[in-house]
Amino acid sequence: MAYLHLPRLTFSGDFVSDVSTVNNDVQHFNNETFETSFQLPGQGGTNGWWNPEGGATFGFENCRVMRVTKEDGTVIADSSLDAIIGQFVVGGEGRNSGKMVDLDPDNQMVSALWGVTFRILNTRNELLLEGKVKPTSFRDLQNRQYKGGKVNGQPLGASWSSVLEDVIWGEQATTSQFLTELRKKTHHNKISINLNGFGYYYNHNHGRFSYGRMLGSIGPWFENEPELFAPARRLYGVHKSGDSPRPPTWFGGSNFILDETNGHLAIDLGSSFPVCDPLGNIDLSTQFHLAISNTPITYSPSDCPSGTKVLLPESSLSIINQIPYLQQENWLNQTSGIVDFFNLSKDIVESLKNRQLLLVASNKSSEYLLIAREAINGFYCRADNFVQSIDTNQSVTVNIYAYQYGQPLVNQNITLKMQPPGPTSPKADNNPPICDIYGNNDPQDGLTFAQSCVTNENGLAQITITGNSINKPRHYIDGQIYWIDYDTSGTTSIDPAIPGVFPMSITAHLRDDFSIPKQPVWSDISSIMIQFANLYPIMSKFFINFADPTSVIAKKEILKFAFTRDITDPIYMPVTRDLSENKRLTILKWLDNPIIDEPTAMNADKEIRLAPALTSETGQLTDQQVQLRAATRLKNGSEISCPEITNLFQF
Repeated sequence: MAYLHLPRLTFSGDFVSDVSTVNNDVQHFNNETFETSFQLPGQGGTNGWWNPEGGATFGFENCRVMRVTKEDGTVIADSSLDAIIGQFVVGGEGRNSGKMVDLDPDNQMVSALWGVTFRILNTRNELLLEGKVKPTSFRDLQNRQYKGGKVNGQPLGASWSSVLEDVIWGEQATTSQFLTELRKKTHHNKISINLNGFGYYYNHNHGRFSYGRMLGSIGPWFENEPELFAPARRLYGVHKSGDSPRPPTWFGGSNFILDETNGHLAIDLGSSFPVCDPLGNIDLSTQFHLAISNTPITYSPSDCPSGTKVLLPESSLSIINQIPYLQQENWLNQTSGIVDFFNLSKDIVESLKNRQLLLVASNKSSEYLLIAREAINGFYCRADNFVQSIDTNQSVTVNIYAYQYGQPLVNQNITLKMQPPGPTSPKADNNPPICDIYGNNDPQDGLTFAQSCVTNENGLAQITITGNSINKPRHYIDGQIYWIDYDTSGTTSIDPAIPGVFPMSITAHLRDDFSIPKQPVWSDISSIMIQFANLYPIMSKFFINFADPTSVIAKKEILKFAFTRDITDPIYMPVTRDLSENKRLTILKWLDNPIIDEPTAMNADKEIRLAPALTSETGQLTDQQVQLRAATRLKNGSEISCPEITNLFQF
């Protein structure tokens, strides 16, 4: 199943992500109240946050192939045994590999990779493998760093899963037995890829500013599997430890597979294993074990995940094996946190077919501390292409897969429901608030979709979502953000262990209805271009002032080139992919025949108009909106909790 299958390659190193932060603040999208100070660095929510001049670039840095695991289970970490060991993992040739951007300032929890090229080169700069990463948004945002977070600023980590498309096998690929095996086994010339990023640096006063740690792996992709998540089984973290009121959950989410035929269990802890620094070091001495629950383990919603330690007697579980992280120096970077157990007994394999897998910690007593567990009854349901941008009258198809203990759920009914609208409120984070912040999921008739769908023999159900006409429900931000919740007939609601921010929802950016003028003039596109100028100061300062039509005209041929690239191209404009097709075509039409019908009123000294404070009559934020706002602030470096925890798993 995807990247956990064999043969598998793992690599590690760094990633660079020069994200822009001025566009992380919803209020900065209001052209009428925008201040020039928003283009300056600040602390927390001040000015333009911590990197307003970022270019949204994403690339691999200092990444090397660490090891390969062959189909027979042989692990190779010596270049004399396979030529691919130690070779370089890089991005696109002669430029940054791609872009990392948010869907919208109202949904920054699905940051997406666009236009990323993945290549493996040998020391002579000869190509071994190349592929284009299908655009994908990260998932499983979770706490990773329990020490030293103030040094780099970001204790969270997340994962991207995707496939490499348009794969090119270099002439030197035949020098690697691993690549030969992979090429034979994978389907349709696609390769599964998984990337785990953590340890990101906000700190400007450090040589690793804008760098983070990267653990990666590739493996075969099989027909009828999802492309943007691993069709695996899952462990969910149930152990919380840290400061109140929001103690972090450790080992939040981990993929694993069971190959029943070959008695092989593989688990990816690279997405969840706690680290003591941003480079992936571990200073724990706790013994962790994988085990099988002899009886179902369930908790009420108020109990799980919990800061109360859950101790299991030895008789309630069957130990499979110990996680070998203590047996190898720099284990996480050497292995990407993937652990394989081969030659499992028939009894263990038979038990795992329909019992929960557990991650437990042991001490000298006969009890085990429960760290993570599989879902109740082994249910796992996820949307594949769960992030969508939709235009008026456009329909998209979202694939949702359902599994039970790793096997496709056939004829399973999946229900869908749009989340309720959120209230309008001022942003209390700033003093004073600059302007109103408008709620999401409003109007409720913005999207049309069926309320249920049914899985086929591959566990796949498909839902068609159609965008209807909306007209500026958020006033100064294009379109609206919608969340559609789904679950397999109530299995989500009975299992509170399933963690994360909106793990069971489809998110869509529905763009405003917009008609292409017969002969567009500057006033038809000026608000769009001024917003570009405000939110991407790196462009305005070093390339072109989008707010000035004469500057735009001077660079119109370059802009026409950028606006006509494929949306998956890193050169494509805009970098946020937030324009409807009609707005993009209108800009291109104006560039073909630029007409300026109004003065270029870019007065930096204009009076800033503040919106009046809102009363409580506007309503309250939903629990989900509160959770999203807190997670967004944590992701952006505001109110970051960097607990110095030394007794994570002691009991």
